[in-house]
Amino acid sequence: MKKLVIIVIAVLAVMFIIDVTILKDKGIMPISFGVEKYEKIENVDDLNMGLEVGELAPEIDLLDMEGNTQKLSELRGKKVLLNFWASWCGPCEIEMPHMEKLYQKYKDEGFAVFAVNMSQSERNDDDAEKFVKRHELTFPIPMDTDGVVSRDYDVVGYPTSYFIDSDGVIRHIVLGTLDEEYMENQILKLP
Repeated sequence: MKKLVIIVIAVLAVMFIIDVTILKDKGIMPISFGVEKYEKIENVDDLNMGLEVGELAPEIDLLDMEGNTQKLSELRGKKVLLNFWASWCGPCEIEMPHMEKLYQKYKDEGFAVFAVNMSQSERNDDDAEKFVKRHELTFPIPMDTDGVVSRDYDVVGYPTSYFIDSDGVIRHIVLGTLDEEYMENQILKLP
């Protein structure tokens, strides 16, 4: 059994070395299969509301850090990256600068970030605000102070991201850290 584990680890290490040195950005398993757009869904009004790919994203209605109401439905007509995060989350720390960069790049082309802070999980009341200032985030930050939205969206880990098309349809869901390339490819695929 130990030999099998050692062999598997050795094979994975060799694959990683080949991937990084010889194949470079092509990779053994590319992150994305291009940026071919998702097909536009006809009869969107006939879709169910839910949390699965191909369903309409449920409404979110929260106050942001400035006390303004932020509703997910008000972003209809825009491509949306819905992200659930917390300031203590290491992977959130890694991906948030990518989100800001892509927001700046695509906001004038109908792209929005709806980055819901899981306020009920923060250690201190001002941790989220410090995080936003440290990363110079310019998109609205809705605050889920009582955890209702995270329960409604079945968030089990941070970060969790939903890519939602301009009709409000969930097209892709990711639990875990996103790198900039993967994030951008998903944004570009949204109709």
